[in-house]
Amino acid sequence: MVRKLSIGIVAVLIGSLLLLPVESMAQCAMCKLMAESSYESGSDIGRGLNDGITFIMGIPYLLILIGGVYLFRRNMK
Repeated sequence: MVRKLSIGIVAVLIGSLLLLPVESMAQCAMCKLMAESSYESGSDIGRGLNDGITFIMGIPYLLILIGGVYLFRRNMK
């Protein structure tokens, strides 16, 4: 019973994610203005923005990895 319920919840979550719009404009106005102006002027600011986004994106994955290692070691004892 519990297994069927969890499979149902996962199916609903995946189904709802598939219904979300593919393209979204989730960039702040200042970042968008900076990226557009750097592209037009041939500046290298866009590369800095990309590096910053990559850095910010990596932090949650690092925290999840550290938490996973901690839980794995705690369960192995």
